[in-house]
Amino acid sequence: MAIKTSTFSGWRLSGKDADAFLEQVNNAKPNPLAQASLDRGRKLMAEYDQKGYVTLRPRKNANENMKSK
Repeated sequence: MAIKTSTFSGWRLSGKDADAFLEQVNNAKPNPLAQASLDRGRKLMAEYDQKGYVTLRPRKNANENMKSK
């Protein structure tokens, strides 16, 4: 494994890390929690566009995020 950086350029991966990075970029699977967060954000954005404000409702439990699906 080698990661090389410098002040004026990006980074370079080699070996197994480079292979793993390319696999992740080419065959990425969406994170279900990130997808749920994106869906909730889009609903809030639509509400804001429609009404000009957003009403937030706090939840007691973070697991409720996944129950709505």
